[in-house]
Amino acid sequence: MVTIRRACRSVRASASAVVAVALIAAVLTPAALADGDPGSDVLVYQDLFAGSDAGLSVQQQVQLGTLLKAAGRAAFPIRVAIIASPFDLGAVSGLWHHPRQYARFLGVELSLAYKQRLLVVMPNGLGFNWAGHPTDAAYRALAGIPIRPGGTGLFNATEAAVAKLAQAGAVKLPAAAGLAGPSGGASSGASGSATGRSGQGGTDEILGSVALALVAIAAVAFVVYRLGRRRGWHRPRLSVRWRLQLAAHGPRLAIPGAALAIPGAALAIVAVAAAAVIVVRSNGPATSQADALATNPDLDPGTPVSGVAPDFSLSDQFGQPVSLHSYRGKVVILAFNDSECTTVCPLTTTAMLDAKAMLGKAGSQVQLLGVDANPASISIEDVWSYSELHGMLHAWRFLTGSLPELKQIWKRYGIEAAIEAGEITHTPALFVIDPAGKLSRLYMTQMSYTAVPQLGQLLAQSAAALLPGRPPVHAELSYARIQPTAPTQAATLPRAGGGTVDVGPGNSARLFVFFATWDQETSGLAGELDALNRYQATAKRMGLPPLTAVDEASVEPSSSTLTSFLHRLPQPLSYPVAQDRSGKIADGYEVLGLPWFVLASRTGQLLYYQEASTAGWPSTNVLIRYVKAALARAPKVAGATAVNQDLADSPPPLAALHQQADQLLGGSSGLAARVRVLRGYPIVINAWASWCGPCRSEFGLFASASIRYGRQVAFLGADTDDAAGDARTFLSQHHVSYPSYQTSTSRLSWLATIQGLPTTIFIDPAGKVVYVHTGQYDSEGTLAQDISTYALAN
Repeated sequence: MVTIRRACRSVRASASAVVAVALIAAVLTPAALADGDPGSDVLVYQDLFAGSDAGLSVQQQVQLGTLLKAAGRAAFPIRVAIIASPFDLGAVSGLWHHPRQYARFLGVELSLAYKQRLLVVMPNGLGFNWAGHPTDAAYRALAGIPIRPGGTGLFNATEAAVAKLAQAGAVKLPAAAGLAGPSGGASSGASGSATGRSGQGGTDEILGSVALALVAIAAVAFVVYRLGRRRGWHRPRLSVRWRLQLAAHGPRLAIPGAALAIPGAALAIVAVAAAAVIVVRSNGPATSQADALATNPDLDPGTPVSGVAPDFSLSDQFGQPVSLHSYRGKVVILAFNDSECTTVCPLTTTAMLDAKAMLGKAGSQVQLLGVDANPASISIEDVWSYSELHGMLHAWRFLTGSLPELKQIWKRYGIEAAIEAGEITHTPALFVIDPAGKLSRLYMTQMSYTAVPQLGQLLAQSAAALLPGRPPVHAELSYARIQPTAPTQAATLPRAGGGTVDVGPGNSARLFVFFATWDQETSGLAGELDALNRYQATAKRMGLPPLTAVDEASVEPSSSTLTSFLHRLPQPLSYPVAQDRSGKIADGYEVLGLPWFVLASRTGQLLYYQEASTAGWPSTNVLIRYVKAALARAPKVAGATAVNQDLADSPPPLAALHQQADQLLGGSSGLAARVRVLRGYPIVINAWASWCGPCRSEFGLFASASIRYGRQVAFLGADTDDAAGDARTFLSQHHVSYPSYQTSTSRLSWLATIQGLPTTIFIDPAGKVVYVHTGQYDSEGTLAQDISTYALAN
């Protein structure tokens, strides 16, 4: 930290110097967050900046955002500034039509927060910057890319430039990023853009030095003025809030876009130093929040979007006509929601309600809207039923119309909505629209119950920023990832009707069914829970794992909803009903929709799961059969130190794998070397990540298969685009009889093109890749069939 005395020695004894010292002394205490110029402000936390005049459609903006996230997951982080006019450059409009110079300038501006690749796209050319790296190779790769007029021209040039740069870096990106949304059970994961942030202490020292340098410059400028010398320079970047309003008299310096009185020039430069310190010092908590947000895989920080929100007219849950333009003057939070969804949509709508509540009285200036995104359920009754069961009947307008009308709206907003293999898939998009009807921000809901309040706070903050007077948000939640409660951890939950329920490791395995009362919309919830009384009685008689129901209270309409529902059941339930009010249990037990069955071993290992909303509720006999089968195939390996009896006679190369059970080993080169060592044996490589829901769901199948086939087949894990700490935590809770190697999507390209996670690669004894399975294995049978076909057949 710079001291006042040291600053004083850097300035001439003059009135301006005294004021300068006072200014710097003042800013060394926390101050309000300052605004910045458009591009650098946005790119501190986001991958893409596209000015409002760029002319990009919503679909193009979403597609670019998806492409940049894919690049991040491929260990090729890159951020893009699309500069369509001088207005997009703010205080440095003199850099208009100078993309290379602006790229360098932007790299310096972002250097405290981001040190990776930067691409600048202007109508007349491209710029590139990567701190500490030469740019010659990048500009050779970018040479010849045409930039045609208009938004589509900028969009096409941006896509081509990112692809060329990735290619030059030997990184293979998906051929077409497409629009964001689920596909084929493979998880896309979270954005992998890397940031390199310095600590606050280091930042203070850097800023102190910068401030001192600027003060020295101020002194020189003052002397120069006294000598009557005149020089021209660009106006320094200074936020609007802290810009000096100097007297408009006296001789003037030539400064593009502004004019400053020479007697105040030195003071103005000192003010720049002061403002720089103010901005970063005041960003302490905000930067910490941004760091947390950038590293939270369960929370989308949002993507800036621009342009007028496409208008539409549909009917709400009461059959009343509603148009988007009728809400001009209000902030609109618009969700595309499946009217029968039991997975991510309830998380979205709960977050919307949270956002409005967090705004207090200002919430009256925010309108919640939903548009049905289920092609098979678009009746008024469908949207009414969802609204009623989720406690939103009078809290929002859930809109529907004819299928052609809805398809047109989906297309205009870049929403994918389709029926695939009998299941509804759609883009879980949330748009924030300003009072003038212009798009502001796009969020994608992640499948995490614990992150719902955090998403609500993000939405509330986005809405507040668009409202007059910026009303306060009545919440102070951290954006750091909330650690879930794994089955290996003991926890106590409140029990419906009074008392508590203990979960976690115990004397025996335990069966759980997670549900919410709104499951009534898609199944006979009351009857199915009543039928589980028969399982509980049979389990007690046969010594099977007892049943515990868990109500996912984190997404229930109110605290009284469960009580009312249980009172309406034909008879009391013979098993306990716990309440998961935080979502930590659901996330820890890897619940990806409701209702959801989970069987946990006595040590907390997950042995079996079933999503009843898609697979259907199992009958008592079927459930008993599933439970018995899961217990029979449960791996007995409890980590690297205990090798299962079934693997004791494995050949030495395979036995060496078993001795490294559950270990996370380093590097793609290590994986390649291991594959070479295993020549002569068939190999199954499972590419996974701890943040990938489908990966977690199928992991138990590989644990079982590796025990069953481990004396003939070499199993390996490839922990892909993941944090080592998260991966090790996951492996400590999900035991397998083989090691995993930490790698990335791009570094697996020597084996196969990874289109998403999970991916399973089958290699024959000669070392040739014979099959690549993209997506999740749903059952032990399908995995066993592929092992027999592609591993053992050779």
